Amino acid sequence: MADQEAVGDLWTRLLEEQGTLDDRFAMAENARERWENDFPLWLDDETRRMYVAEVGGEIVGFISARRWGPPPIYEESSEVYLDELYVQPSHRRQGLGTQLLNALRTWTDRLGARRLRLSVLFANEAARAFWTSQDARPLTMTYTLEREGFGGDEEDEESKEGSKKIGF
Repeated sequence: MADQEAVGDLWTRLLEEQGTLDDRFAMAENARERWENDFPLWLDDETRRMYVAEVGGEIVGFISARRWGPPPIYEESSEVYLDELYVQPSHRRQGLGTQLLNALRTWTDRLGARRLRLSVLFANEAARAFWTSQDARPLTMTYTLEREGFGGDEEDEESKEGSKKIGF
């Protein structure tokens, strides 16, 4: 809990960077408030892990993940889903991302998980290069069909049904 503010600042920077890469990932106005609410719950949840990288007494990176398994229509498999990995730009390419990933791999091994799963924005070439260097291989591709006239401020209440935000 002592690192909540520092990790929250890094998480906010991660969202801002993602938003600059693709505006569909723009940060919600209340994102930080929701993160502050959920962070303590994540720390108490045994199915989640968060590790931080510290340099000179400053938190400069973090990784967060959760135990995950495929939907029941697929063969059962213990997996870990990596939610986020972020290192401040001034500390990148110094091995911190790999160290954070190795800490997560140790937890994954203790769980007996068969694989570590993650998603990367297609526009984030540096992240894709990092994961390739870690021997990650693409598994699926997600496509988006943008629809004009939908999803803007002109939506009526009926079209918003089922889209209310209630945390992460």
